Amino acid sequence: MPLTRIDPRTAAVLVRPAWMRAVVTAVFAAFTIFWTADTMTVARIALAAFFILCATAVWDYVKTDEVPPALTGAAALGASSWVFAGIAALFAPSAAALAIIAGIGFLLMGICELYGGLKVRAAFVPSRDHVILGVVGALTGVGLFFGAGLDPHGILGISGTGVIIMAVLLLIAAAGLTHEARKAE
Repeated sequence: MPLTRIDPRTAAVLVRPAWMRAVVTAVFAAFTIFWTADTMTVARIALAAFFILCATAVWDYVKTDEVPPALTGAAALGASSWVFAGIAALFAPSAAALAIIAGIGFLLMGICELYGGLKVRAAFVPSRDHVILGVVGALTGVGLFFGAGLDPHGILGISGTGVIIMAVLLLIAAAGLTHEARKAE
């Protein structure tokens, strides 16, 4: 299989939103590892912040002209589901409701990102990252549905497990975009 590289000009445009999403995801992943309290307030705020900040980064990424329209539409739909999930998470009345809300957010974004990535895989090199992120996101959402009976710490644990995988992939992808963008200078 031949090695395919992203165009340096495209990488230069995508590098900032890619790093933003990668850093937000890594911070949330670290938070879920090291936070041990199981308060609903912390879980609500953490999930809401993650969803809304990452939705902003996704929107900044896909609104550029370099991203194919099929991925733009799918990822924008997924980002809007994250915004709604973030807002709903703030008002979740119970841990079970929070798990369902977060599960729906992860599942919808995962499906949208998977669909968009598969749709543009021949024309857009970073689509492989979106496919993997989509699968991990969807599986995280399903895991949250099964973990709906857990306490807030357990919900953050399930969310964090998927987000750790996402953070590693996003950090690698952002570093690759940075490397390719330097060739445009």
